Amino acid sequence: MNQEPFTNEENQEIIETEAVSPAVSSEKISKKITEGLFDVLEMFAWSVFAVLILFTFALRLCRVDGRSMENTLYNGQNLLLASFAYTPEQDDIIVFHLTDETHNMEKTMVKRVIATGGQAVEINFNNGVIKVDGKEYADANAVLKDRNTDVITGIYNLTAEHHYDPVSRTFSATVPKDCVFVMGDNRNNSKDSRDTDVGFVDQRCILGKAVLRLSPFTIFD
Repeated sequence: MNQEPFTNEENQEIIETEAVSPAVSSEKISKKITEGLFDVLEMFAWSVFAVLILFTFALRLCRVDGRSMENTLYNGQNLLLASFAYTPEQDDIIVFHLTDETHNMEKTMVKRVIATGGQAVEINFNNGVIKVDGKEYADANAVLKDRNTDVITGIYNLTAEHHYDPVSRTFSATVPKDCVFVMGDNRNNSKDSRDTDVGFVDQRCILGKAVLRLSPFTIFD
């Protein structure tokens, strides 16, 4: 089969094409690598942004400071809080912000919600019974310890500083609207809504609900 020989021009074109192809291929590879790196960086930047938004408006991290929530929480444990569109409910463990005007300082406290706005709370310090809207509160998480020895006594050593009748040793009050009544699980070693410095907690001061303890790992309902 006869085949026409290549002319010099055709040969030159093929040689030039073959000479240029590796450079073009290398440039394309370099461009793809650069584009890939930009894609990774963009994804990383968006991920960081999403995490910042999440922890600014939806989730928060905090550390327990003190003994007021024993035996549920202990000093130094870390909590994850949910704050986005949160509405407090009875039995929630919450973290809230408190301004101490006496000492010109601000505190962050963790307590349990006993009652919410509009509910009537009654605490009988003789027998430790808590009633909310006339019904006995299932106080399963409360621990009544001696403040000095940590021995469980089952006796209230602390009472209340407001709405308190010393004759009957009873606290009785209706929680104001948009507020909550809170107590620490370690009833005899907790500064909470029984104290005038804390009182009824405004919902606007709530930073969030504890949904997770990091160590030991525990999910709260």
